Amino acid sequence: MLGKLPTVFIALLLSAPWAIGQSTFGDILGVVKDPSQGIVLAAQVVLTRVEDKSEHSATTDADGAFHFVNLRPGHYDLLISAPGFAEFKISSAQLDARQTIRFDVALKLASAAQTIEVGGESGPVINTENATIGDSKSFQQITSLPVNYRGTTTSPLAMLATVPGAQQDANGNVSVGGGLPSQVQYSVDGSSTVNIRQNGALGNMNPSSELIGEFKVTQFNNNAEFAQLGDVTISTKSGTEQFHGSLFEYTQNSALDAAVWGSNINGTTLKPHKVFHTFGGSLGGPLQIPKLTHGKPKTFFFADYEGNRKRFSTPLFLFVPIAAMRTGDFSALLPTQILDPFKLDPITHQPTPYPLNRIPSGNQCTISQDCINPVAANLLNNYLPAPNIQNGAANFGVTANYLQLPAIPMATTFASTVPSLPSKPSSCAGAGSASIRSRSPTAFLTR
Repeated sequence: MLGKLPTVFIALLLSAPWAIGQSTFGDILGVVKDPSQGIVLAAQVVLTRVEDKSEHSATTDADGAFHFVNLRPGHYDLLISAPGFAEFKISSAQLDARQTIRFDVALKLASAAQTIEVGGESGPVINTENATIGDSKSFQQITSLPVNYRGTTTSPLAMLATVPGAQQDANGNVSVGGGLPSQVQYSVDGSSTVNIRQNGALGNMNPSSELIGEFKVTQFNNNAEFAQLGDVTISTKSGTEQFHGSLFEYTQNSALDAAVWGSNINGTTLKPHKVFHTFGGSLGGPLQIPKLTHGKPKTFFFADYEGNRKRFSTPLFLFVPIAAMRTGDFSALLPTQILDPFKLDPITHQPTPYPLNRIPSGNQCTISQDCINPVAANLLNNYLPAPNIQNGAANFGVTANYLQLPAIPMATTFASTVPSLPSKPSSCAGAGSASIRSRSPTAFLTR
């Protein structure tokens, strides 16, 4: 009995796309009519996905309608033919994730061998099937729009700043369509990436930008399967009939950065150290194995790698005892008084202040308990650093007199592989992704 478990598991895995509650699939439907607006029965409708040449075919029903479901996002060619009519073709119609497109077609009588072709990319397709408002960004838009999300993080969720109706507060909480942060659903290829503890997206669950095929935000009147007012979904790329690849490198450093305000140390201003490298590449195409695959490719792959190496420092302004304080002279703190716990007022029985805020030290000590403890003096003189910037209003109006630059090295690696088969009833698709993030122990850079 136990020997059959792997087979059952594989069967469940292959049937998973039909069992999940959410998906990134879309629909294409329409009605075929003749020039007099009468319905055309049994018209042949062939739908071809441009990226991998997978085909779907159907015939119009008694109402002249056709409907293709569970279609992967991409570009599609639609060819409609019927006896006595000219062929009608729509080329490269773009289907976004979770989108329904309607094409109502009026065929013309065929005077000769004739095909009427309409470019699917000539203009945006108006959604007439539901009241959902959506905004979709392609890979080219994600990498070209001046969002500069690579300047701070590597999360593509920075694209939310370009979406009408999406807002983000100072704490990073995202509102879509005027809803609460807890009313936004996040997913990658239909798998939820919601951080259920903090009402947001999981930070390390977003793929590398080179793997993203589409970034879509929908709001208002979402389908019941989403269960939220807003939905943010990421669809990954897949392989095509031709090999495609990319290489990239983004570099940042502190050469053009401004100096830290108030960091004048011995006449020299200080810049925080920063070196940030984001690099990687991608490759996709048909999966061809000698002696195992023959004819037209049916299996495709897409793989990418992204590495992030970030070494930077953050200015930290502190207050350390000045030279006079290390000898017991705290007069700079007046009118705040330093109290002697061993000398009590005879009337109030409360500690009395040291004269002029000066604690006796050296030869001035008459009673050891009234003087600076030798252990404390050793700590002040040998372990606490001396001030390195001037104390004054130039340092943001506070009493900081010491500037420290803690070094924070960080590394993040994304590695993803997406094999897939054409979208047919017997097909399956799988994906694997890994994100490795490491952070070295904090060191300190001081001057």
